[in-house]
Amino acid sequence: TGKGRNRFSYLFKKQTGYTIADYITQYRIQKAAELLKSENYKVYEIAEMVGYTTSQYFSRVFRRVTGTSPTEYIKE
Repeated sequence: TGKGRNRFSYLFKKQTGYTIADYITQYRIQKAAELLKSENYKVYEIAEMVGYTTSQYFSRVFRRVTGTSPTEYIKE
């Protein structure tokens, strides 16, 4: 029901400080960063592994969250 979802979303944000969507994005990007450091995968493979359908969109989100692109992150 709508009320249950809204209540859950409210409680989740109250406890974590994040919306559910923001929390999931942070988690996905954190996992992607770990995979990028492993140097075993290409950026498009990591994008797919963490649930993004295109590497371009993944790169945009990665930059928004981390302040750097995936390829720049690898070089750091």
